[in-house]
Amino acid sequence: MYKTTLTSQPPPLSLSLSIHSLFPLRSHSPQFFLHLVTMSGIQQAMSLLIASFHKYSGKEGDKLTLSKAELKELLQAELGEMLGKASDKSAVDRIFNDLDSNKDNTVDFKEYVTLVSCLTVMCNEFFIKK
Repeated sequence: MYKTTLTSQPPPLSLSLSIHSLFPLRSHSPQFFLHLVTMSGIQQAMSLLIASFHKYSGKEGDKLTLSKAELKELLQAELGEMLGKASDKSAVDRIFNDLDSNKDNTVDFKEYVTLVSCLTVMCNEFFIKK
């Protein structure tokens, strides 16, 4: 089992990088799906991360954050097999507390991306060792 420290400090982005250059169309527009086909693999992955977060956020309040129940639902539905014990209340509590770096009792997008980044690093390390 790998132990990775969770931090919510993303690397700084260049000021010349525009979100509109990465995702020029809204996800609800018909053109978005045509654009998705021409997006690079990383852009598609980013789009899926954003869509997955917003699929679960806001069901219990702020649409820009995940409550503990929303995080649990996301973990079970999206990462259930990978995490194994996503239905275990104490495991969800630990994950939630580790992610909630500003201790506001919600997980915002930056904190969520921290989880996905750490899991991605752990998967990469696992496959390198195989």
